[in-house]
Amino acid sequence: MITRFRLTFAALFIGSAILGAGAAAAADLRLPAAPPAASAALLSWAGPYFGVQAGYLSGRSEISLPATGEFHFVDPKGAIVGATAGFSAQWGRIVAGLEGDVNFVDARTTIDTGFAPTPAVTQLQSAVNWNSRLRGRIGYAFDRTLLFAAGGLAVAGVESKAFDNGIGAVASWSDTRIGWSIGAGGEFRFAPQASVRLEYLYDNYGSKTLAAQTVGATTFGARESRLDTHTVRAGVYWRF
Repeated sequence: MITRFRLTFAALFIGSAILGAGAAAAADLRLPAAPPAASAALLSWAGPYFGVQAGYLSGRSEISLPATGEFHFVDPKGAIVGATAGFSAQWGRIVAGLEGDVNFVDARTTIDTGFAPTPAVTQLQSAVNWNSRLRGRIGYAFDRTLLFAAGGLAVAGVESKAFDNGIGAVASWSDTRIGWSIGAGGEFRFAPQASVRLEYLYDNYGSKTLAAQTVGATTFGARESRLDTHTVRAGVYWRF
């Protein structure tokens, strides 16, 4: 009887030990860690693109007459609409390239320069009829969003007029101004090949001497014309 009890006890002890060792070994088993998920490829901003844009231009045009010391601010304001084409390259999140644009501009203003009681007897007018730029652009991509700065050459078709309404004489100066441009903005890809852009541009065209003109019996003296413009515009662009 005692011998049977000892055998039973020994069997239970050995079984318990085997089960405990198996449980400990199972506890030490671990599944291999899953490899980190591969990072999603960056959205490409590289390649050629084309787009259209529209916006608003506000200019500061200063007309001064050195002979008399007189000066006036004749600031053109109005709408713009145009097209842009460019090409970008990309290195990681850095995007850089070259782009050009050309725009129709309907920005003009007329001020009265006569004395009371008929100030409109003489007037000055300033207008920007078109502009164009060739700019370098560099930006940083946040996947679908690109923040950028740009700068380069600016060209504009500018017109200045002087009116003597008392006798119906008008002097007109039309010329192409060359200057420089800087700006910044953001672009968002709303489709695989399409994006929208919002940007600000500052263009400075310096100063230009407008020669004296004689119209009939009226002489309009030589003057200096200084011009710079601020533009806010939005556009839609397609990549190829």
